Amino acid sequence: MSANLLDVRDLAIHYRTGSGPVQAVDGIDFSIRPGEALGLVGESGCGKTTAAKAMLKLLPPNGEIPRGRIDFGGRDLVPLDEEAMRRVRWKDIAWISQAAMNALDPVYRVGDQIVEAMQAHITIDTKDAWAHGETLFRAVGIDPSRLRAYPHEMSGGMKQRAIIAMAMALDPKLVIADEPTTALDVVTQAQILARLSRLRREHGMSLLFITHDISVVVQTCDRVAVMYGGKIMETGPVREVFRLPAHPYTMGLTNAFPTLEGAKRELISIPGTPPNLLNPPKGCRFAARCPFAEERCREEAPALRQVSGDHATACHFPERAEEFRVIASRNETWEKVGERLGEAMTPPASKAQVEGGNVVEVEALKRHFPIPGGFFSSFGGGEEKKVHAVDGIDFDLKAGEILGLAGESGSGKTTTGEMLVKLQEVTEGEIRFDGGDVSTLKGKDLKAFRRAAQMVFQDPYQTLNPRFTIADIVGEPLKIHKLAKGDELSAKVKQALERAGLKPADTYLERFPHELSGGQRQRVAIARAIVLEPRFVVADEPVSMLDVSIRAGVLNLMRRFRDELGISFVYVSHDLPTIRYVADRTAIMYLGEIVEVGPTETVIAERKHPYTQLLLDASPEPDPDVVKPPLEAAGEIPSAIEPPNGCRFHTRCPLATVECGWEGRDVASAIAARKLAGVDVSTLGEPKVEGLDIVVTAPQGTDAARVEIEGVMRERSEALADAARMSADGGALRLSFERKSSPAIRNVGVGHKVACVLYD
Repeated sequence: MSANLLDVRDLAIHYRTGSGPVQAVDGIDFSIRPGEALGLVGESGCGKTTAAKAMLKLLPPNGEIPRGRIDFGGRDLVPLDEEAMRRVRWKDIAWISQAAMNALDPVYRVGDQIVEAMQAHITIDTKDAWAHGETLFRAVGIDPSRLRAYPHEMSGGMKQRAIIAMAMALDPKLVIADEPTTALDVVTQAQILARLSRLRREHGMSLLFITHDISVVVQTCDRVAVMYGGKIMETGPVREVFRLPAHPYTMGLTNAFPTLEGAKRELISIPGTPPNLLNPPKGCRFAARCPFAEERCREEAPALRQVSGDHATACHFPERAEEFRVIASRNETWEKVGERLGEAMTPPASKAQVEGGNVVEVEALKRHFPIPGGFFSSFGGGEEKKVHAVDGIDFDLKAGEILGLAGESGSGKTTTGEMLVKLQEVTEGEIRFDGGDVSTLKGKDLKAFRRAAQMVFQDPYQTLNPRFTIADIVGEPLKIHKLAKGDELSAKVKQALERAGLKPADTYLERFPHELSGGQRQRVAIARAIVLEPRFVVADEPVSMLDVSIRAGVLNLMRRFRDELGISFVYVSHDLPTIRYVADRTAIMYLGEIVEVGPTETVIAERKHPYTQLLLDASPEPDPDVVKPPLEAAGEIPSAIEPPNGCRFHTRCPLATVECGWEGRDVASAIAARKLAGVDVSTLGEPKVEGLDIVVTAPQGTDAARVEIEGVMRERSEALADAARMSADGGALRLSFERKSSPAIRNVGVGHKVACVLYD
């Protein structure tokens, strides 16, 4: 009997197509021990998700397993019929999908879905199942009352935690998590991973974690298996594999990841694309892109060979790994591979001196979205509710500069970027460009501005016209502005494509977007943006949907365009390691306000604002020598409809003072947190928030309530208790608070500003 919970041996998975079988997985071996977390990493299309779906027999109708074994708990899952597999799913092996919204039925309450999952596998009445659901929600940090919510009433992070709760409902032995945090911002991701790790330890379950993000695997998994082209290239203890990679593909992946804590270094992208699995190469799958490939590599497929202990690699030359690591760390090594493949690499950009004045100046900028109150609200009077998406920010963009705009989802980054290029209207404030206010531009002036300001969106597939060829897509701005036609237009289109790294351009001109990879599509979007040689470009999360191997090339492109063409960039992202790599200055946004701005290295090194510290703590680190503590108690960003009193970050700040703007809602959330932890608060009745104040009934008398609520507040924060003025209000207690303004932004160094009461 194997001591492993899961043993996969010589597993092959094919997809039947009209052109023949696609060999998505072609003979892989790996195992997972009880209580162990295994990371499965690699580029898109390498077979990670296909291999995981085979564990649960969830392959599409054209998928088949021609050979191999999947031994789970001593039983082979491959020959099991559908009914037998149904009993395995959820009860023994649970699944956490990538898109939580797609995994939850939008017309059922979340609690009903969890109850249904339990009742499908075990005999349990609805009342007991609901009570178990409440326990699960407390375990993942959600108020049990949210079981009655529908999926659309939850935030992205809350939905993902609900999926984790559902996966844990039957105490499975193995949980398969397929890119569970890809769509989440860095703080929510850190909280989800911390919760998942803690639950795994408490329940003694095993985890198969699928991702293309090395930094997440380094911080959460025990062992890793690196996949490429349907094969496993390297496997072993996660810190050993990424500290001393033995396969050239793993070396390429580690060189392409920016680091936050370590020394700043040049990122290197891997040229080329994964092999066509309709007709895979007979030798090593990575040979075509490998800088060390020899004739033997192209003719003979390497077997997994032991490097040391549990560390193995599928390379013919494991004894040369130390030599390969030194050579693979140089950019010119991979440039030669790019030349061999006919794909020009993006050369590293030299740091340019920022000269000249400001391209854009933003002053007191606001963007509010009114919320319709319905028919009857028109008779009620009162203040109209609105979303404070951007709420009075000031910054400038210098000539030849890349400005990073960082923050969680809901901070107002994308809204700010869209206002800069006039894709959204300004509620208040000014955006000055060439001395004029962008918000007032019309007609010819607006058209001239459109030529000077461009935007690169997050998802290139949704922003490229699927009916246009690449030549039409890149050439369209030139036609609109009547800048070129005929041969001159073709020459400018080719020049833009080659500048964006799509060489030779002739091979791309007649293709359509669906015929390109994700990285190639993003390069087309960049080529379209720079074909007019604009003064500035807003890049909204341009690499978040790309594989690590091509992310570095896109980031290097931005730096090169800054230096060669003098284009200024506003780079919007929640990923601080990429911001550190690409941006000259960084502005940190939180709930519509800028809380810190300055030179990027200064902001990251000094991290004056507590929110900047939170973002840095939450950012996973690919360096295996850096161990970050789990981040569980960071909370969620508050609603932008009714922003917090005073400093908007005080609700989550560990350093908040009496002056930060505490209010009755903070007391209500402290009481709710104590209830969520299962602590008895029967001396306190239902709290009622009245403006900044809160009234709490005292069913057992005001003296008992006063003691309890004092303890609740001090447990939350000493400053909260000190800021409250407590008084009797009939048979209840009233806690009153002062209205505070948001902290003004202050100079704390050369070009470094922070909005925090800690810096007077």
